[in-house]
Order: sequence, then structure tokens, then C-alpha cells
Amino acid sequence: MPAQRTCGAACRPAPSRDAAAQVRGQGSGRLCGAALACLLASGAGGAWADPAPNAASPTPLATTDTDQPIWREMHRLLIGITRAGDRLVAVGNAGAILLSDDDGVSWRAAKVPTDELLTAALFPTPKEGWAVGQDEIVLHSTDAGESWTMQHIAATSDQTLFSIAAVNPPHLVTTGAYDLVLDTSDGLAWQESKIPNLDDDYHLNCALARGEDVLVTGEAGNAFIRHAGTWTAMKLPYDGSQFACLLGKDGSFYSFGLRGSAFRMPAAGGQWARIDLDGQQSVFGATILADGRMALVGASGSVRLLDPASGKVTTLPPVTEVTLSGVVEAKPGHLVVVGEDGVHLVDESAAAAGATP
Repeated sequence: MPAQRTCGAACRPAPSRDAAAQVRGQGSGRLCGAALACLLASGAGGAWADPAPNAASPTPLATTDTDQPIWREMHRLLIGITRAGDRLVAVGNAGAILLSDDDGVSWRAAKVPTDELLTAALFPTPKEGWAVGQDEIVLHSTDAGESWTMQHIAATSDQTLFSIAAVNPPHLVTTGAYDLVLDTSDGLAWQESKIPNLDDDYHLNCALARGEDVLVTGEAGNAFIRHAGTWTAMKLPYDGSQFACLLGKDGSFYSFGLRGSAFRMPAAGGQWARIDLDGQQSVFGATILADGRMALVGASGSVRLLDPASGKVTTLPPVTEVTLSGVVEAKPGHLVVVGEDGVHLVDESAAAAGATP
């Protein structure tokens, strides 16, 4: 199909599924990270329109004037969110990078040199960070996200980066559509590398680092670990796509994805073990909380809390009916989630009365 500037070649549709089903991780066939990003960016197959205020949100955001550009930014597609010290940084459609210094209550827009889709951001230090997205874009900030410069772009490749991990800053790795892997040893120059014997049709949706080791998970249950510079396939016992990955406080690797699939690999290595999340909503974003639990967000506005020690899963009432793709802990008991209709605040204690244990 022709290149599309929202997501380009990564936008190849899965013909066995309609757009709404792909966004929500339902139906048969495979769902890739590229399809998720593209479908969200296009409003599940249609032109993007500024949404109406979401009355279901339990905590109204500070900016309520719908005529203001920042209101529209806060309520449009946001895909990733991270922390830069005490600041929150969210990224999304049309080059949006939003900053909050009050735990997500109010936001402002950063200065960004692109209007392409951005999918993820990472700040290894409170000041220095990177953001990635469409056309292999890598942006760099040295002022906690206030301003950004372009470090890398490959417009002719028309591929999307989905995830970025800090191995040992300034050594970083970012992964994306069609087995795309970029590395930098100095935080400045990015070089393409390949995972051996991987079909270039597969997407690499999530990357994280544990010391010098790198875990990459993606489409069709593919997972790889790079140790001492060598990639080893560690395929999951499930053929569905994986979208989120975490490093547990005990050093274990965790992977989450389609239809609520969840797996753990012990720090000492071995095989993946399945985790029961008590539900089939696909997981698109995850974060570690201060107390060691994991917050998981995804299809149909789902928000789940996983205690890896006990295996207990608590499902919180949804704050929206559409897809959520990113989550951070603002402060203990409070989450900030982002997705298809922007930013939502979640007060865990206020939601506990309606939670499903």
C-alpha cells in the first residue's frame, strides 16, 4: 500500500480483522505494534477528530477550556508516558510531547522539531532523555523535555520505532517495525543492527535492559535476549503479539500482550512461565510501582494491578472505554494513564470500592 505519513509502511493491515477489533486486541489473526500505533493514530480507521470531554474520568484535569490548544493536546492520542525526575513526559500523535510538573494534573506542550507520530520516551537521568517514533525518528533532550533536537531520522525507510531502553547510558537500544533495531554507544550516533535468523516481517514492540543484557519482545510470541553481544531466541509459549515488558524488582523479566497474555522469566534464566491475569483484555502498557506491584493498562480502558509476589490481580474500574497504551505512577496510590483519548488520572484508593479482586 502507499506510504502514509502517520505510520507509513508499518501500517499494513491485517485483512482478517476490522479496525476496531485490531485496536482492542480482539478477534482472530495477529495484531502487531505497528498496526496498534497506526490504528490509534488514525482514530481506528477514520480521520482524527478532537473528542468531547470524557465524563467517565474520575479526576478532572486542570485545563477545561476546550477552545485551548493544550486541551486538545491533552485529549488526543497519546501513546507513551515516562518520568524525567519529578516531571512526567507524554508523547503521541503529530509530534506531541506534553510535560507535567504536578503529577499529571496540568500539562504544557514542549518544543518539538517534528509533527510525526511519537511512540515512546525514556529519561535515564532527570535531565537527559530520548523520544522515538515514525520514520525511525530519535529525538534528544538535555533539559528534562522542555526542548528537543533531531538525532536520527530515515524518512525513506518509512518504519516506526516503538520502544527504547538504556543499557548503560549513553549506550541505548531502540526497536520497532519489521525487525528494526538501532543502537548507540555514545547517545549521539545511531546504527542499525539485526537479530539473526528473524523474519523481517516481524515487529519488535518492547525493549528493556538489565545491566548489559537486553530483552526484546514482539510479534507472534517472539522474544530475544542479548547477552555479551549475542542474541538468543527465547520464544514465549504463545504465538500472540507482546506489547509491554518489565524488569521485576527481583531481576525477573516480564512480558505482556494480546488477550491478556502474561509471562515471567526468573532472573536466573530458564523458561517463560505463564501468569493468569484473570481477563482477556490485551495489555499495551505497564510500569513498576514503588511497592513492587505492576500496573497494566490496555484494551477497553482496562487498568489492572499485579502483585508478582502473590500473583494477586486487582482490576480497577475503567477510566475510559477506549484503548490505553501507557502508564506511570505519579505518587503512591496514584497513576497517570494515556491512550486513545489522552490523559486520565487514576486514584487507586478512590477506585478500590469498585475494584475486582
